[in-house]
Amino acid sequence: MSTLQSKYSLNERDIQPSRVKRDEGWREISIKWLLSEKTVGIKSAVLYKTVVKAGAAHEKHLHHKADEMVYIISGKGRHGLGDEEWDIGPGDAYLNPREMVHWTYGTSPNDPLILVGVYVGAGSLEDTGYEFVERLEKYGNT
Repeated sequence: MSTLQSKYSLNERDIQPSRVKRDEGWREISIKWLLSEKTVGIKSAVLYKTVVKAGAAHEKHLHHKADEMVYIISGKGRHGLGDEEWDIGPGDAYLNPREMVHWTYGTSPNDPLILVGVYVGAGSLEDTGYEFVERLEKYGNT
C-alpha cells in the first residue's frame, strides 16, 4: 500500500501491469500506466514504466495523436524510428514524434531494458491514436 496521501500521487507497486496484446504489437512486454486519466485524472499526458527482456519487443507502431518521450533507466536494447535503428542504454533519451513509426526491443538476456516514457497530448494509450503497423523481421539475440 502506498504511503502517499494525495489523489494525484501513487506508488508503482500499487499498479498492476497492463494486459497488452501480442497481436497489437506488444511481445512479452511488461508495462504499467502510472499517471494517466484512469489513475489520476490527467487527460493531457500518460507516464508509464516498461520492462523489455531479451527477445521481447514493442513492434513497429505509431501514435496519430500524441508525441512520446522516453528515458532509459537501465538495461540494453535497440530502438528504431523511421528508417533508423540504434543501440539504447542507461541515460539515453529520445522523442518519438506523432505519426512516425517506431519500435523497441531488448537485446541482453542478463540486462533487461527498463524505461519510463510519457505520451504527450493524451490521457490513455487509446487516446494516443495507437496503431500497430507490422512485426519486426529480425531483432535481438533470439
